[in-house]
Parts: sequence; C-alpha cells; structure tokens
Amino acid sequence: MQVFLNTLVICCLGFLVMISKSIADAAYQSLWYNMTPKNNKNILFIIMRSQKQLSLTAGGMANLSLETFVSIIKASASYISVLNAMY
Repeated sequence: MQVFLNTLVICCLGFLVMISKSIADAAYQSLWYNMTPKNNKNILFIIMRSQKQLSLTAGGMANLSLETFVSIIKASASYISVLNAMY
C-alpha cells in the first residue's frame, strides 16, 4: 500500500511540474507585447515564478525535491528487498 501511495505522489508531482512548464510556455507565447503595461507585468511575474524551482528544506539541512524523494524511495525498496530475501 505504501509503495502504491508513493508512486501516486510521484506521478502527481510530475504532473504539477508539467503544468507549471505549460503555464510558462502559454504566458510567453501570448501576445504580451500588445497588452497594457499592467498586464505585461503580470505576465512577466507568471513567467519568472514558473522558472524558479519550488524547494522545501528538511530542517535547513537537506533540499527536498522530487529527485531526493525518488532516491529515498529507491533506497527503501532495496532495503525491503534485502530484508525480504533474508527472511
């Protein structure tokens, strides 16, 4: 059950990353240069925010990202495999 839920979380995070890239591409491909200066600033903020990676830290020591999460899951799966083979 835990492996299924972790796989589901990884898939959802990947989907969110793809949506963020799609929003940035759509904002850039819009006719932002024909808009009012206020709308230009809003589009610029959308593009800038989508380029910055969201990062969480664990106690200020480790950066929690999708890659870190996947490596933890891989290590956990290998430990479970070894323990299962021993018993």
